[in-house]
Amino acid sequence: MPRRHDANGGYELKRTAFTLIELLVVIAIIAILAAILFPVFAQAKAAAKKTSALSNLKQNALAVLMYNNDNDDTFAQSAYCLGTPNGYVIPGSNCQVYSAYDAIYPYTKNKDIYLDPADPKSIPWKTVLAGLGLQPFQNGASTIEFASSALNFAIFEDPGVGPTLGGADPVFNAGAVSVPAETAMFFSARYVKFKGPNDDVPEARRGDTPSYYQPGSPFSAQNFAGTARHSESILINFVDGHAKSFKKYAGLPGMAPDTNWSGSANVIQVYNLPYDVNGVPDVVAEGKP
Repeated sequence: MPRRHDANGGYELKRTAFTLIELLVVIAIIAILAAILFPVFAQAKAAAKKTSALSNLKQNALAVLMYNNDNDDTFAQSAYCLGTPNGYVIPGSNCQVYSAYDAIYPYTKNKDIYLDPADPKSIPWKTVLAGLGLQPFQNGASTIEFASSALNFAIFEDPGVGPTLGGADPVFNAGAVSVPAETAMFFSARYVKFKGPNDDVPEARRGDTPSYYQPGSPFSAQNFAGTARHSESILINFVDGHAKSFKKYAGLPGMAPDTNWSGSANVIQVYNLPYDVNGVPDVVAEGKP
């Protein structure tokens, strides 16, 4: 170790480097701090993504309300085709599908409100349509290619779906919603392929809701099923304009007839989180295939 004169003419030792033990102690301290802080940073990042996704759903809800205000208080159609008879969505026709996403877009001018930073490509909209011989509505750089939220098909009805894809239902008027704060519109979702499986459906429910566990077609409400992200939470916006986070298997209020039953309809729970967010309390539930 080098020496130098001190102020009194003597010698003092001058240290030029850490000893191995000191270096190891420093490294150990850094490792401990990293182990403590990295999970905190990860949680903060996840919380930021959840906040962003919830904000997007809130903007989405307000856009729907503005659309309804301009269209006789009527919700947009889930989808219809441009240039086909009656606007029917006809697989293999290569028609442009004008969806509820496209109808609401002019009120936000931002297609990113359909995305969740935690899973921005969970619904590959353009790819799904291409698999049916269809294409998305051509709107330049704003053409919808991906989404992370799906729509409540009982609210955004599908008169354009037509007989090929299971029959048409008339458009839905907001005046028919008796409990706006409990009626879902858009929600965290992902695309489930034909025959699934959809592992978000609990094993105990797979027998009574098989169409959600293994969708029977490539383009139905059950293909665009709810899913939990963000610490096992699903995000939903509602007809009154608010958006909220719910735990994966939370129970939402609302009962309604299930018109899928033969004979007299049974009154059942409307929503079954996280996978089933289709239906309108007091009007219709879609539990039975």
